Amino acid sequence: MKQDYIADIGQEQSDAIFGQIAQLAAQTFSNMDLSSDLVNAAQMQLLDSSMPQDPAKLTQEFVANSLFPKAVDDVFAGYQKDCYRFSMYKTQDADLSNDIAQEAIKLLLLSPRKVENINAWLIQVTYNLLCAHHGKTEKELKLYNRLSLESQSYAKWLESGDPMELKELDPTLMEKLLDTDEYRQYHELTTFESLRDFATAHDISEKVAQKRKEKIIRNLKSKALLSMGWRDTPGILDYNQYNAIRKFIREMLKTLGGDGKIEWLRHLSPEQAKEVKRIKNILDWGISMRGENRYQLLLFTLFEDKEPFAITFNIVMNERNSISIQDLKVNQVAGSFKLPPDMRIPVDKGRVLWNYQEIMSLLKGK
Repeated sequence: MKQDYIADIGQEQSDAIFGQIAQLAAQTFSNMDLSSDLVNAAQMQLLDSSMPQDPAKLTQEFVANSLFPKAVDDVFAGYQKDCYRFSMYKTQDADLSNDIAQEAIKLLLLSPRKVENINAWLIQVTYNLLCAHHGKTEKELKLYNRLSLESQSYAKWLESGDPMELKELDPTLMEKLLDTDEYRQYHELTTFESLRDFATAHDISEKVAQKRKEKIIRNLKSKALLSMGWRDTPGILDYNQYNAIRKFIREMLKTLGGDGKIEWLRHLSPEQAKEVKRIKNILDWGISMRGENRYQLLLFTLFEDKEPFAITFNIVMNERNSISIQDLKVNQVAGSFKLPPDMRIPVDKGRVLWNYQEIMSLLKGK
């Protein structure tokens, strides 16, 4: 896969470049494993037209002094934006969210312990920082109590996978969750000591039992996330919905590879339709709920010439998980989040303050 990012780079040079990135990551960030994220970021950097097109210029010195620092900037920019968006969602306070996000990154860099799951760790720390802030004022006590409870419940659920850890978050909501078929099936599954026992009890093979287990766990997770207000992750899809989306993507690729007329391409201009026909595979996808049975599906790919390409479908998925396309957009989002009219975000908020040089300076001072 790595050599796909620059056509002229051979396998040996590609392995050497990304091996050096992984080695620099291990040497620089001893308290976390950033190898995968930094290699992915470096791959994306190499798509930039400003990068040397001559493979001979991609020396070890260039990787260490240019490619690696830019990859670090990109990775921590992503982490910081995640913290910022999460804090904004919880507080609607741009100044506070900016401060919280920067502090969360600083705590990550200075953590004396090994951080195994960086994204989960940052969400937990963001929760903690918000709790600490709002706990200082009586006026914000209600928000503080809710954030504190969410933090504890969220951390326990991440660790155990058992939705019962969410019971303190909202007893009424949890009561409803316990009364669902999804939870009853999950509870029955947990009564067996092993998957083999579960398979024997239901007179099915272990292979079928494994699929049934995956279905039970995904359906319960979907129910829990939706109950908690989540709307922008594939995790909100139940087992059948998730597989319906995957089938939709497979059939879309198959259709694009044929010679027949494709009805949904009429939503696009001739130029855009021609671009869409170039899609050969999908590298990544995301989904957001936009209303009852309505979703926004974003697909991302790279063309054969390494040009990045995105297409966004507004779809309806009915109770039978049949998907119909309402409209679509190319290389742009088909919808946007509208901020409250009285909210103003200063132009300097949400920007990354922890660039490569500052990160290195902070690590040297540990």
